[in-house]
Amino acid sequence: MSEFNKLDLNWIDSSNEDQREHFLDALNSYLLFKKDSLDKCNLLIEENPNFNAPKLLKIILILLTRDNNKINDAKTLLGNINIENLNDHFKKYLNVISFWLKKDLHSVISSLQNIISDHKKDILAIRLLHFNNIFIGIDSNFLRKHLEILDSWTKTDPFYNLILGMTSFAYEENDQLSLAQNLANESLAMSKKDLWSWHALLHVQDNELSSDLESNEFFTSIDWSQYGAIKRHIWWHQALMHFYKKDFIKCLEMFDNFIFSEDEFYLDFCNTSSLLLRLHYQGVDVEQRMHKLQPLANYFCEQQLIPFIDYHLILFYKYFDDTERLQLIKEGISQHYKNTKFQNTTSSYLEPVLNNLLNRKVIDTKVMHNAFHQLGGSFAQREIILLGLLNHNDQSNLQKTIKDIFNAKKTSVVNYA
Repeated sequence: MSEFNKLDLNWIDSSNEDQREHFLDALNSYLLFKKDSLDKCNLLIEENPNFNAPKLLKIILILLTRDNNKINDAKTLLGNINIENLNDHFKKYLNVISFWLKKDLHSVISSLQNIISDHKKDILAIRLLHFNNIFIGIDSNFLRKHLEILDSWTKTDPFYNLILGMTSFAYEENDQLSLAQNLANESLAMSKKDLWSWHALLHVQDNELSSDLESNEFFTSIDWSQYGAIKRHIWWHQALMHFYKKDFIKCLEMFDNFIFSEDEFYLDFCNTSSLLLRLHYQGVDVEQRMHKLQPLANYFCEQQLIPFIDYHLILFYKYFDDTERLQLIKEGISQHYKNTKFQNTTSSYLEPVLNNLLNRKVIDTKVMHNAFHQLGGSFAQREIILLGLLNHNDQSNLQKTIKDIFNAKKTSVVNYA
């Protein structure tokens, strides 16, 4: 793990070479989406109770689950961190965690930017900025932040390919597909190990409605057993390709054999529900499979942690015409996001969608400004909102607006009728 020595990781609070080496191995697992990062943290905590870095990383891993039911575990672990001998760099991370535990995602992002401004090659802070910023809206500011970060790195820096992969994704979401593809390819030419760079390439191909990854020898030789939920998200993207080509049987096969998981993880629910709803809107019978998702939906129904999860829940319960659950979500949105920086987002964008689906209240097409980017997630994820509104409304101006959005985004015309 000598490559880490070139990065800004002086917050790691141990000078013991073996301890640092094992911690960096755990950190590397997280950076590359490997599912053993939590186990490695637990072992380090058990063997070295005074070593705080693995406690911090474990707290981060817990909070990345976006699960209110696990917040207390993170709080308990935070209480076990001895701040007496920690440096300012580490204490800035504790500030991030403090905001995160308060569910103040906007301040989490600001605090991470503060770390990066002082430690431009802190790869953990950069990774966390990327994966949190996604849920407050991917826009030109998102791209600008990544370009500023990229400007501070060089090709000889370790993990430079990760920076390329994240910036590629930012370019793609800002409709700069050529630059996105170039950076994803550059990253993968350096290393085939970063699944997020493969993911960025899939996003580009999603817009072009054409993918060659199923015949790519490097992609098809990936050992997926090393990875957790990220692999199912990538498979979801591949299923979308089949959806656009109207190969609905293949979509169902991928749901059954690759994408569905009983894990109580928010992204698994969002992946699976949005795939099935797409198929439902095309007239495919998905009832039995939708029932399989009900325990997952009910688990997250009243958490209201980020609007990204909520809009998937709203469309899921609309499928069942479950007005009781929809009303619970409406009350939860009003209660949990009140006096937070999500309040304006939810009142301006999420609540109009919910009121339209719950009470058939006419929705103003202005609400669809920038295809709901304020609600978080990529366009590929947010398009389920547009498809849901398209399916449940017969307003001619609404249908035209939605179809125009789709066909402006895709380089080939898609028939969403």
